[in-house]
Amino acid sequence: MHERRKRLTMPIPGNWHGTFVGVVLLLLAGIGVARIISTYQVFSQTTDEPAHLATGMEWLEQGTYTFETLHPPLARVAVALGPYLSGLRLAGHEDMWQEGNGILLAHGRYLHNLTLARLGTLPFFLVATLLVWYWARVRYGNGPALVATLLFTTSPVVLAHAGLATTDMAITAGFTGALISCINLLERPTYLRSAILGIALGLATLSKFSALVFLPACGLALLVWRFLGRDKKEEPLVTDRFQWRGGLALAALGMCLVVWAGYRFSVGSLTSAAERPHVKLDRLLGSSGTLHKAAYAAAEFPGVPAPAFFLGLDRARKKEARGHTGYLLGQIRERGWWYFFPVALAVKTTLPFLVLIGMGIFYLGKSAWLERDWIAAAPMVAALALLLVCMPSHINIGVRHILPIVPLLAIIAGVGACRFWNSARLWSSPKLKYAGLAVILPLLAWHLTSSIRAHPDYLAYFNELAGQHPERVLIDSDLDWGQDLLRLSAILKAKRVEELSIAYAGSAELDLGQFGLPPFRILLPHQPTAGWIAISLLRLKAGGLGFPTDSFSWLRAYKPLYVAGRSIWLFYLPDSPHGEAEPPVS
Repeated sequence: MHERRKRLTMPIPGNWHGTFVGVVLLLLAGIGVARIISTYQVFSQTTDEPAHLATGMEWLEQGTYTFETLHPPLARVAVALGPYLSGLRLAGHEDMWQEGNGILLAHGRYLHNLTLARLGTLPFFLVATLLVWYWARVRYGNGPALVATLLFTTSPVVLAHAGLATTDMAITAGFTGALISCINLLERPTYLRSAILGIALGLATLSKFSALVFLPACGLALLVWRFLGRDKKEEPLVTDRFQWRGGLALAALGMCLVVWAGYRFSVGSLTSAAERPHVKLDRLLGSSGTLHKAAYAAAEFPGVPAPAFFLGLDRARKKEARGHTGYLLGQIRERGWWYFFPVALAVKTTLPFLVLIGMGIFYLGKSAWLERDWIAAAPMVAALALLLVCMPSHINIGVRHILPIVPLLAIIAGVGACRFWNSARLWSSPKLKYAGLAVILPLLAWHLTSSIRAHPDYLAYFNELAGQHPERVLIDSDLDWGQDLLRLSAILKAKRVEELSIAYAGSAELDLGQFGLPPFRILLPHQPTAGWIAISLLRLKAGGLGFPTDSFSWLRAYKPLYVAGRSIWLFYLPDSPHGEAEPPVS
């Protein structure tokens, strides 16, 4: 068993000692952190950031979690911690968006407060980076570990969401940690590993409810793969020292305790007698009878642990069933497309990264087949399971919802790069001796070049497959998440625009006058107007937030004069319908 693992270790050429590897790891993580922090002063808030900030602040300040239960509290508390420690507090509004905006605008220090919130996501980026390195290092060696870490810390989609006060980087770290714990338990079951798995599952669940879908799917796939790919000489899953019944019970207990702690060991009811009748229960059990009374009593029982957790699960289930307006390849749907996430990954990942993933799939599949070692292909199996479980989703609003797949893809690509490099060195033809060098180094250089050129617009990054008009492929949080308001303000000041019509897709409260905009009016649906017009791509292409999808179709016939960042188009339309669309000379 250990000899086979040793053969799967694929170091890249050179005598690399532990100290050197550690220095490179710290350097990669440090450069990633520097690149992330450098975006804080560029972008205004994205749509979801005020809500996450307000709900996290409520948890810290009041010890409750009532603003919104759709997401669990871990990431939200992390992003609210910095503002909380700086002295910022809730203002007593009932609306979380208003509270979040109030915190960001407090004391006239918008960018300072936003930076404090976004810093709360950095620990999750660092944890995810460490886990990528650890997984690849333990299973494949130093070379694949460093290449995987390089790819992960320079991936535009990772840099984008690691720089926002949202939940997506937290679930990426939590999911990866829980998956490593699951593999360790399946490899060599012990009660200690069961307890570690329970803690990891709890932290992942507190990061985002999607963990409760992702992890069972990946865990089941890995369990099946273990039985299909295991060696008969391998240690059995059940031993005298370990029984799965007790091990799983220990993991479940640990998970429940961690989740309950995340909700501050709260106890309450799922509903109250004042909210009767409970329509859902009546629909399921009828409006009378013994079972109906028992269900009402259970729902109103005041001793339910972490009631906000169960209410949040119910809200997430309803949202998924209802769907969400999505945009893909020029089409708009309410319940999504089965191919949304494959397309999103194909255009939001750098092309050389995709090539290296293909290499990794080939070599990992080959090793798993020939070596009969199920762990060798575990990242590939888990990535496939994660993709398959995401594809039926009715909420198609961004590649961020499958962000936990990126650590797996980075490990696969790291293995592919080093395996190809080492295989080329063993080819018999002298002419092909340096084929690995000639292929892998240009691919890595191409990836790094793409990543550097994307700065600071990691959120709006698209590879060459999307062409010059990525808005024809994806919009929403992949391109326009309200992040370019500050850039719009800078352009308007430079062009001395005195009056503006605007259709902005974001959560910032423009009427508070904190963003340096000139006097403006809201651009209304189906009402063509003249003068300076600023419109977010999401509004232009898909309407959104109660706007009909064709609300601003009349504006699509014109070309923008300027583009603020990547997501807000700025037009000037003359008063005369026959005039040239040129701005007045200021």
